[in-house]
Amino acid sequence: MKKSLGLEYNSMRENLIYSEYGRSIQKLVQYAKTRESKEERQAIIEYIVEIINQLNPQVKNIHEYKQKLWRHVFKMADYDLDVDNPFGDKPTEEDNSLRPDRVPYPQHEFKWRHYGFNIREMIDKALKMEEGPIKQGFVETILSYMKLSYRTWNKEHFVSDDIIISDLAVMSNNQLSVDDDHTIQVNYKNSLPNVNPLVNKGKPKPKNKNKNRPMPNKRRR
Repeated sequence: MKKSLGLEYNSMRENLIYSEYGRSIQKLVQYAKTRESKEERQAIIEYIVEIINQLNPQVKNIHEYKQKLWRHVFKMADYDLDVDNPFGDKPTEEDNSLRPDRVPYPQHEFKWRHYGFNIREMIDKALKMEEGPIKQGFVETILSYMKLSYRTWNKEHFVSDDIIISDLAVMSNNQLSVDDDHTIQVNYKNSLPNVNPLVNKGKPKPKNKNKNRPMPNKRRR
């Protein structure tokens, strides 16, 4: 039977931990483990980190990125690597299995979602205000914001002031109201960009090309 030509299949090799680094990097890490001198192992591992860093040059100056590379190197060495980690303690296999605490997503039980939850807070603030023109002006501002939000999410429907005022009364338990003939004003200038092509305010005026042209000499008769 003829001897093998030295070819090997991927199924015969060790599992590739980080495919983006390539198998050569993983073999270099395993080679560094076989060196008896700690200084030699340290130099080889630092050189390997710099090689990996060159694979992604746009983030090579980021501190956290290099810290991640050192964690990857220890993982490729099966966490059995006697070198000094410049970013603190040596990573362990338990550190790799840690997961951050899950951040709960805020859930608000709010029936009038098309107005947004901020309107609920604005109404609560208005209910705590003293009666007077300041409170009345704030209530009118709430109605303007509600009308703007209603039109944003219901563009195909007619926006009636009576509907907005009625919704405010329900949401405030009939504690906030305006006059029966009140018309809700919405300032669309501050909410929409100016797209009028005729407005050239602030733009430099075109230069007169003939301004500095010398006048032709007139012949005397």
